[in-house]
Amino acid sequence: MFISRCLRTAGLLLVAGGTPALAQTPATRTLVVHTAVGEVIDRQEKATYGLFPAYSADLFEQARFEQALASDSTITLRTQLRDGRTALRTYTTAELAAVRQTIDNRIRELGTVPAQPAPVAATPAAAAPAATPAVPDSVGRRYRVTLRQGTTFEGELTARQPQQLEFRTADLGIVQVERASLLRLEELASSQSRQRASWFDIGNGNRLFFQPTARNLRQGEGSLQVTNLFLLGANYGISNNFSAGVLLSVLPFVPLRYQLVALTPKVSAQINDQLHAGGGLLYLRFAGESAGIFYGNITRGTADNNVTFGLGYGFVSGEVGSTPVFQLGGQTRVSRRVSLVSENYLLANREAGMFGLYGAKINWRQTALGLAGGYVLAYEGGAASSYIIPVYIDFTYRFGKPAR
Repeated sequence: MFISRCLRTAGLLLVAGGTPALAQTPATRTLVVHTAVGEVIDRQEKATYGLFPAYSADLFEQARFEQALASDSTITLRTQLRDGRTALRTYTTAELAAVRQTIDNRIRELGTVPAQPAPVAATPAAAAPAATPAVPDSVGRRYRVTLRQGTTFEGELTARQPQQLEFRTADLGIVQVERASLLRLEELASSQSRQRASWFDIGNGNRLFFQPTARNLRQGEGSLQVTNLFLLGANYGISNNFSAGVLLSVLPFVPLRYQLVALTPKVSAQINDQLHAGGGLLYLRFAGESAGIFYGNITRGTADNNVTFGLGYGFVSGEVGSTPVFQLGGQTRVSRRVSLVSENYLLANREAGMFGLYGAKINWRQTALGLAGGYVLAYEGGAASSYIIPVYIDFTYRFGKPAR
């Protein structure tokens, strides 16, 4: 026992010191939890039998149970996620039996045993980019990890291998990441780590309240929004650089031809980690007339904390205004669930005016509630007058890309 502990300690010191070492993978055998699913449990089987609720259907790829051949006979669920990560969770024999019972119960409900599917073939790995980020010798420290597919998570680096890193996360347990799939590693200060360890993804920061930023929806990600009960909106990321949206009013007792319809296409480009540039169009049809604004903007910051400056020109019935509209807004995430948001518009004409919204968003993993107050500052004949507009309320649901 003493010799075994010494050898284990020496191995850890070699890994932590950055000296190349060959790690021997413990011998395991695959357990078949139930003949209805076989060795590999795929997405369809997870949905059919209601398995592994900790993983969303969009995130889950496949899983298998493995048992160590060592004396402790540890049972591990090895889950392959669609973004390239591998999550490991330890199961007790009682928990494994509970999974088997869940499948049995579902089979009785269905009244038949579905045919066992063929094992899911592993997807060939894409060719690794030429350069991957260097990882400092800091096992035990916390990092924000960004993968090339766009996934971001935070975790403690627990092991380093020549081709793979292992992190301990709050939501997924042990996660293994191939070095070739890494885009960026950011070490978190100890105070920041404690503060943000339980924070989750709240979207890519593509919008404040109403004002768009230069950040875009990620490909395959979308949102549905209800504003003040009578305005419905939907947006979808066609690619990481182009999204399209629509707005519809549903005013009661108002004929359909007088309802508002709007289109909101947007393009964007990432200049560097902290800077995005973009542009788009808000095109409105209302009571037979067309109007809107086309704009360009720049956003500096992250999805959680950013500031946006933009400039646009409005048009009505094909006539473009001669003076621009300036946009300035930003948001900052002050806690796990709360973000403070402000957006402001300045009309640069003879009778200059300014209006905007200020308030907060309350965030959940895939939904957000926006609450804001509004103001209008009008300048006429050298005199200023101000108005408080009704409270702004919106509810947003995000879909597509899973919340992390």
